[in-house]
Amino acid sequence: MIVNSLIFAFVFAVPLLGFIFYLIWKDKQKRNLGIAVLIVLLVFAVLVAYQANKDKGI
Repeated sequence: MIVNSLIFAFVFAVPLLGFIFYLIWKDKQKRNLGIAVLIVLLVFAVLVAYQANKDKGI
């Protein structure tokens, strides 16, 4: 299961985050707001993943 998660992360999640960061970086007027929203969403995703998997163990 860990291999599947790593494949998903490297094939889909990392390029998607890179593309979103690229789009945010291009907009000079709202760059700080976009980065802040991206960070909040990433923290929220990590918290949800932790809550969903905390009872399952490794």
